[in-house]
Amino acid sequence: MENRSVNRSEMLNKIVRAVILIVVSLMLSIMSVSFAVHHMRLKFEEEFKAVSDKKIQQTCDVVKLMMNGDEIIADPVSASSKYTAVLDLALADTSTHSYSTESYALFLYSEGQLTLLTPPDASNASQFAVANRDISDWLSADNSPAVIEGKGTESVLVPIADSSGRCVAVFEYKCDFKPLNDLGSKIEGRILTAVIISVAAGIVFFGIQSLIPKLITKSGKGGQRL
Repeated sequence: MENRSVNRSEMLNKIVRAVILIVVSLMLSIMSVSFAVHHMRLKFEEEFKAVSDKKIQQTCDVVKLMMNGDEIIADPVSASSKYTAVLDLALADTSTHSYSTESYALFLYSEGQLTLLTPPDASNASQFAVANRDISDWLSADNSPAVIEGKGTESVLVPIADSSGRCVAVFEYKCDFKPLNDLGSKIEGRILTAVIISVAAGIVFFGIQSLIPKLITKSGKGGQRL
């Protein structure tokens, strides 16, 4: 009886140690892979955003040189049509795969008020950072561009001045990185799922490998008894 109790106790200890080892191994595998994948994702997003920032900055430099504040004040409707045609052509996305959504807007600035000139759909105004920010957040004495970052978005606001140096309009170029974030989350999820399945399959095979010798031994003993 004592031997049986000792054997059961040893068996229970072995099972507990095996379970703890399996759980720790599973957690370490998932954590290490998750850390590595997340780090690679952050590096890719950082490099992608660096390229995107350069493109945004170059576009805003061109816009600042191209737009005429006096022309906008003189005839906002005509200026809106003209710049819409030019901007649609200049900012056309020719890539087959894009990990960001880019949009722009031109607002007329007069007496502390903003009026959307382009795009023509006025309901889009609230989607831009300039419509939800105080004037002081982007308007400076030298009319320098301002960068506003949101949750997964980045906007560059370019004040447009007339010949006297007074700000009469503001151009916003907005980049939404939601497609990039969705892609990263999707890849992370798939890799983690693959790791969990691989570890689970390894545990199952290890268990089967451990049980087979015991089953063969029992079968052999049973044959001897016969």
